[in-house]
Amino acid sequence: MIIEDTQLIGWIGFLFIIAGYYLNAKKYINCFFIWGIGNVIYTFYGYTINAIPIIAMSLFLLCINVYGYYSWKDEE
Repeated sequence: MIIEDTQLIGWIGFLFIIAGYYLNAKKYINCFFIWGIGNVIYTFYGYTINAIPIIAMSLFLLCINVYGYYSWKDEE
């Protein structure tokens, strides 16, 4: 199985997002940066395959990442 460059971008974004979920479960505040990187990569992936729903979801989740970071930061 050969992975194309476009698919590789999607898989890298996916791995960052999964890592963000894992770090969030471990209550590591920098999980939001990892999630954010994953969502930026996934937004780019959505753009390259012309998938507007992926772009919209990734940008929305990026905003949620920023909100979550500041919410957690204020609690500390």
